[in-house]
Amino acid sequence: MKSILQLVRDTKDFMYAMKHYKDGGRLFFTGNVRCEHFRGDQCLHSAWEPEHNIFTTEGMAYLNNLVFYNVSKPSLITVSFWYVGIFKGNITPALGDTAAAKLGSGGTYQECQDADYGTPATTKPEYITASTSSAVITNSASKASFTMAGSITVYGAFLGTTGAKATASGTLMCAKTFTSSRAVVLNDVLAVTYQITLSSS
Repeated sequence: MKSILQLVRDTKDFMYAMKHYKDGGRLFFTGNVRCEHFRGDQCLHSAWEPEHNIFTTEGMAYLNNLVFYNVSKPSLITVSFWYVGIFKGNITPALGDTAAAKLGSGGTYQECQDADYGTPATTKPEYITASTSSAVITNSASKASFTMAGSITVYGAFLGTTGAKATASGTLMCAKTFTSSRAVVLNDVLAVTYQITLSSS
């Protein structure tokens, strides 16, 4: 199975940008987030966020090192390498955010823990994408699903490399505050779709 980064490197847009660059060349990563809120059989909310997420400096440095520098790479980067998380802090993600400062039980994102969503327990849901032949990759066929354990307000979602909910480690790749925060109750389900698009213009 190819990793997201291997798939990125194989896209026509990526190869074109690297071959035909001018004025330094350009390659853009864009992250779009969709949050669906279910209560029983009823869908209370379903919308793509109108604004893109923020890719952190930490995340962009990680991509540069992994793609362009000879660093030790996880074996094929399995599906359990990227994880989707949600947070209950009413904050706006910033370029300088890091996993060490923002994630885990004590981070300023106030990452949701087992007391907030029971399924999956202990770890965040995996970011499972399908193979792509375009510049777009997404988990729309296997959305990150959170079954809530109580009444809280969820303000946003993020993508990172560490599965454990309580651990402030790994890399915070990108994050997005929802335009409309979600007030959830016991057994509500939030389904998060993360779509990443590459463009050379």
